[in-house]
Amino acid sequence: MTEADIKWNFTTNTDKHGRVYVITYYNRWDPEKKQSRIAKRMHVGRLDTDTGEITFSKRYLELFPQFLCKTMFYENNKLVERSEEEIDKLKAAKTEHDFSFRCDSLSVGLTSACWTMALQSGITAALEEVFGKDGLELLRLGIYELCSHGEAMQNYEDWLCMNYLPGAKQLSSQQISDLLSKVNQEQIDQYFKMRYDRIAGKYQSRIEESKKNAPTLNPMTIAIDSTSIATYSESIGDAAFGHAKQDDFLKQINLTLCVDYETGDVCYGYESEGSINDMALFPELLMRMLNCGIDLSNTLITTDRGYSSILNVQKQINCSLKFLTGVKISEDSIKATIRKYRESLMNPIFMNGRLGVYARTAPIEKWTSTSEGMSIDHDVYVHLYHDPELGAKQTRKFMTELQTLLELKNNNHASEPSLWRSYSKFIEQNKNTKQWALKSSAVEKACRFNGYFVLRTNVVDDPFDALIIYRERNIVECAFRQFKVLNGGDRLRATATSFKGKLFIHMLAQSLRMMMSVAAAHHKADGKILPGDSLTKAMLQLQKLQACRPAGRDSWITKEIPRKTRDLLDLFGVPYPQKHFKY
Repeated sequence: MTEADIKWNFTTNTDKHGRVYVITYYNRWDPEKKQSRIAKRMHVGRLDTDTGEITFSKRYLELFPQFLCKTMFYENNKLVERSEEEIDKLKAAKTEHDFSFRCDSLSVGLTSACWTMALQSGITAALEEVFGKDGLELLRLGIYELCSHGEAMQNYEDWLCMNYLPGAKQLSSQQISDLLSKVNQEQIDQYFKMRYDRIAGKYQSRIEESKKNAPTLNPMTIAIDSTSIATYSESIGDAAFGHAKQDDFLKQINLTLCVDYETGDVCYGYESEGSINDMALFPELLMRMLNCGIDLSNTLITTDRGYSSILNVQKQINCSLKFLTGVKISEDSIKATIRKYRESLMNPIFMNGRLGVYARTAPIEKWTSTSEGMSIDHDVYVHLYHDPELGAKQTRKFMTELQTLLELKNNNHASEPSLWRSYSKFIEQNKNTKQWALKSSAVEKACRFNGYFVLRTNVVDDPFDALIIYRERNIVECAFRQFKVLNGGDRLRATATSFKGKLFIHMLAQSLRMMMSVAAAHHKADGKILPGDSLTKAMLQLQKLQACRPAGRDSWITKEIPRKTRDLLDLFGVPYPQKHFKY
């Protein structure tokens, strides 16, 4: 084989420090083994992975002097020469994406897990389709909100110096405000429509698979829950004074999320005026989802007692929706039904030992809807429950608070206004002795239904099956409360132009946290639990995983991953961070 006959091939090799080199080689036929084998291998030079430019080695230029004084690039396994104009553009692009501001040591565990989870669940794809190139920046801001526990957006640049996020670049407060101001309700609805369709599609695939294996799946289930977010802003139109548990001197807005039971993913988010309660906003929420093209016909909607009303039940029946909702015992018919079956609800025959409750179903309710001038009858199940332990806790708490107020009054001490508002109707003052005492009839009446609760559904006929589904809402509610407390979700720091975008990244952050919570909950049966049974503790442990940049290098090397960190990543179903990476 002459020199002219040799066909040189090119490839790359990465060393243990993350440096990338271009290698050239050619093959020669081995007649004995009857296969092509590498005849010669040679080092070409160092590769700049940002621009693709090659810095040739001295030895290679001695052997191939035709490359002297030339700027060559490595593309598609070939050496390519570029014009001066093209080289200038590449250098300008490299300067624009200069990531030298990053620390030599980066926290990589938690941010990598969040980013990978977003990739695996299709969040990144949906964001890019709806928001274009801004979609991934919104996701990065959402990860920042989750991992920084609600730090102000103006601190994003400083946080980014110390944490790994693929492709992230520094954004000033003004750039972030400009980005958030572009987000509108139509885009948010489009994004959630895509998320819902993806979840529904995966559920349909599970149904098809279950048909082959015989077992019947429960319907796709979503939990709906709301929270109020206080704001100092006077320019947000939906900010209004409402029923606030704290900071009642501030206006607020309501944020309602619909969460998939199976994955924990948020499949719809709805912002509404702060003065509207859950019961009143529920019909509007359903209409918004249906108008977005979301098909709820095969979805079981679970809600707590805050959404309970006769009108809302009728609304769901009229829309042919499946529902499972908590019921307020304040309904006269419900009180009468509990009284009627109280003896049964203390009979061991009606108890499920594993669940720790008594339960039975009241006579089926008959509801009617009208469609195309025809009346259609519907069966609705009313499941009654009695939890003696819950009743004892409720009574103990009630009496502790009430007796605290009584002691304060009799000792002429001032009481908290909230304590007086809640319990003053249960005490009275003797006109002669001026001593305060309990109103026995009022106290007895207040505690009469402690430990009793009711569910209403048009789908699940067994009371214990209904309770199991309803209790899974606890995962959603618990994660919702934790996120609000730990991430500063109780205050909205935004103006009218950017508050939609701020709420949206809040929803993205909540989605990731919910998905982590549900993933962990699904593995409890396998004996895999969070450290201290705390997602917050697990997140802190992931943050401890570091990646370091060797001196003079432009890449980072992830440190050895401890066993505890590996277990957590396995628990959340995400792969380990890559060993070598660069921006």
